[in-house]
Amino acid sequence: MPRQWFRKPIVLIYLPLILVLLTALACGTAAAPTTAPEPAATSAPAPTAADAPAPTAMAQPTQAPGDGMMAGIENAPSFAEFWQPPTAVYGEPVRGGELRVIYEDPMDHGNAWGAASGTTDRFRSPTMNLIVQENPYDSSAPEIPDLAQGWTLDEDFAGVTFRFHEGIKWHNGADFTCEDARFSLETMITGEGLTASYMKGRLEHVVLDELECLDDQTLAMQFEGPSAVPLLALTNRRAYIFNKAWFEAGGEEAMFQDISVGTGAFMWEEGQKVGDDTQRFERNPNYFFGDGQVPYLDRLTITGIVDESAQQAAMQAHQGDWHWVRNFGQYRAYVDHDQIRTVIRPTRGNHELWLNIRNQPFNNVKVRQAVIMGIDRAAAILVLQDGFGSAGFLFPPGSKWELDEARGCEVPGWCPAENTEAMEARRAEAKQILEQEGFDFNKTYLFTVESDEQVQARATFVQEQLRLLGIKTDFDSVETVAYRNQEQNGLWGDFLPRNSTMSADDPSAGMGGQYLRCESTENRWTPGTECDEHLEGLLDQVDAEIDFEKRKALSDEIQLYAMSIYMRFPIYWEQEAVAFWPEVRGYSHFPTPYGSWLKYQSMWVDPAHKEDKGFSGQTTGLPGGL
Repeated sequence: MPRQWFRKPIVLIYLPLILVLLTALACGTAAAPTTAPEPAATSAPAPTAADAPAPTAMAQPTQAPGDGMMAGIENAPSFAEFWQPPTAVYGEPVRGGELRVIYEDPMDHGNAWGAASGTTDRFRSPTMNLIVQENPYDSSAPEIPDLAQGWTLDEDFAGVTFRFHEGIKWHNGADFTCEDARFSLETMITGEGLTASYMKGRLEHVVLDELECLDDQTLAMQFEGPSAVPLLALTNRRAYIFNKAWFEAGGEEAMFQDISVGTGAFMWEEGQKVGDDTQRFERNPNYFFGDGQVPYLDRLTITGIVDESAQQAAMQAHQGDWHWVRNFGQYRAYVDHDQIRTVIRPTRGNHELWLNIRNQPFNNVKVRQAVIMGIDRAAAILVLQDGFGSAGFLFPPGSKWELDEARGCEVPGWCPAENTEAMEARRAEAKQILEQEGFDFNKTYLFTVESDEQVQARATFVQEQLRLLGIKTDFDSVETVAYRNQEQNGLWGDFLPRNSTMSADDPSAGMGGQYLRCESTENRWTPGTECDEHLEGLLDQVDAEIDFEKRKALSDEIQLYAMSIYMRFPIYWEQEAVAFWPEVRGYSHFPTPYGSWLKYQSMWVDPAHKEDKGFSGQTTGLPGGL
């Protein structure tokens, strides 16, 4: 099997623009950036290493195997230690100005806890905080403070105690206390009051009865057993801590409709309502984080534009400053632009297919296997990704948890066919399996598809692949809110194609808590079906194991089992890119398949660079470029 199916994007067209990318991928190193000269700018002073206090002598601590944290001592890095903007690329931070983000979905609700989606992330992230967060400048570094200023891991890695910053205020003026954090985590773990708790499956290792506030600034948390990554789940972009009194007064309706109560770097401007296409946020003048140095921006505006052509037109007309690339037509237009920077990142997103085991005949594993065998992954990458894509298994290519190709290819249907003839032979075998299992080819089966231009285009391809197997299908196109409800309540049809991402490079916080656990809201086989106790037991084992090699072996076993029952099928892993105008500074594109969501508080706008040119062809070289 050619290695490029799994390790590198398959690039079949547009070769001149990505020779640098291919060289970097083949060598495992990043090419030097090609940038326009950086004019001098008036800037605010940035924190430097000299501002950090001298380290204190201490006894030899024990290091956590996954998070790189020390046990038995308080981990409390100073702001200057971890806040290191990429000034070599962007120059010194500048205060003031407005960042305008073009987003692809309607801004229809903000319930990141009980009905999570990309929209809720865009809505909530400016106004909210986590307990701890990923380092926005180094995704491989240990976690850094957010609401928690410091934390102490238990010696056995089976618990952690957090100490919160003093003086944190909610946007309504109320004091933040430990009880807000404790109650938020309790609600996430139990799901009480939520439509479908996004974090429930990711926090199963937390012992609810031992989650307690020692005082108003101190939270103690215990786990079911030792954890190799004790803080990783809390860095999830939807583990936002909310105000207890706000939730008790407004319930989940407040989560859907009220963005005004947070602790974050930006405050939702008054006079707006959820559902407006454009949402505006202003700088929080009392932000607790960073000694008053962040956020750099005065204003943040997010505009939802559904039509992809209109997104691109608005961006090229400079009606927006930053845009996540939705397709490679947009990518080529941005790469050709002399002012717009275009930067890529390794794969973490995919287009996946779920088969509904609640419905006959898809409760038959042989039928599911035949369906997957009949999907031409190579053609999907060529047609839907213009060749910018990779095959792979349940972790993206390049992950340290990636399954060995030879082992994965032993599971029928998971590796791309060698050529057209091999694909035809595989499809013929799949048809034979369906016939042997008594599949009803006269029936029309139902696709449930979100009314999103990109998702529908991808679903149409899958529909055509099934037609080649003799399977007739029909679309049920559903608006976003109703679609999320159907997903989370198991009310969708026979097939569910959807865009997805892997949020954490870890078998517990990523694969298990996100997709495979019975309590995970991303597991489209639940609710309404029996829990797979064998799979749940394997996930319990990998959660409790702290030795990497043993965790890797368990992770491989989990992946092979899940693949063999065809639980979910990432048809391909896609190349991701973002584009932004030259005055946008401070953006870091993480060099791993995972990493933070867009960190607005780390970005700034420098008008001195507004007319800079020379960025056509820019695909690498920014922090986190390949």
